[in-house]
Amino acid sequence: MPRSFWQDRVVLITGASTGIGRATAIAFRQAGARVALAARSAQVLAQLAEDLGGPAWALAIPTDVRDPAQCQAFVEQAAAHFGRVDVLVNNAGMVVSGLFEHLQPGDAETQFQVNFFGALYCTRAALPYLRQSQGVLVNVSSVAGLIGTPTTSVYGASKAAMNAWARALWVELRPYGVGVVTVCPYFTSGVQLAQKGILRPGSLHQGSGSQKQAPGTQTAEEVAQAILRAAQQRPRLRVLSWAGRWIWRLDRLAPWLVDWIMAWGMPRLGNSHHEQELTA
Repeated sequence: MPRSFWQDRVVLITGASTGIGRATAIAFRQAGARVALAARSAQVLAQLAEDLGGPAWALAIPTDVRDPAQCQAFVEQAAAHFGRVDVLVNNAGMVVSGLFEHLQPGDAETQFQVNFFGALYCTRAALPYLRQSQGVLVNVSSVAGLIGTPTTSVYGASKAAMNAWARALWVELRPYGVGVVTVCPYFTSGVQLAQKGILRPGSLHQGSGSQKQAPGTQTAEEVAQAILRAAQQRPRLRVLSWAGRWIWRLDRLAPWLVDWIMAWGMPRLGNSHHEQELTA
């Protein structure tokens, strides 16, 4: 991608301290953009901003996306510092994992507060700036939001809500020149989503330690490059990895078959994935 396209454009990224968010921040900086970084981990975030060139190029703004006031402050501080907003990447997320019958009161609410409402709050704050720049909103969703996955029912529901909301926004914001892109990663290695999640009995995020990866697994860096391309090309939906696209298309043709595959594979999934999670 030509460096000139992103030169001096301003990209806001939530969940930027680790995993896909961190890789996305690095990718945009390497492409020439200036980045504002949001996450709860203040020290990690500050070090990343320093590594990316300091305040002239990268601004760390500790933010809990569950709080609409903090989301508003994140966007406003970034816009005041850099003078504009061209891209918002709603990446912050966590997972609630376990059989639905074992989820505790408040688990589903926490899942939606981070994955869905956090994106909503940041978007609401960023929209005036995105309309001014005719920028683009990028929502990092998941294949789980397209098909639903056993033992991550409320995680998939939060991502399905994001997908439906983003599709509506694509229509609403098109007259203003604002792009809305939904990126759906499949399995992503090294993300370790469960470390900041809620794990209940029956969770498939508690592997046995095997290093075997699911077919179609991508690295956080590969997902970040896909986000970078999507932010420029502005497709409405981009499903990542050959395996993610395969199961998504199969589900549209024969959902019963996908249900059977997931039911058959549940015990194996629990023993085959280590340090790889459905992405936030």
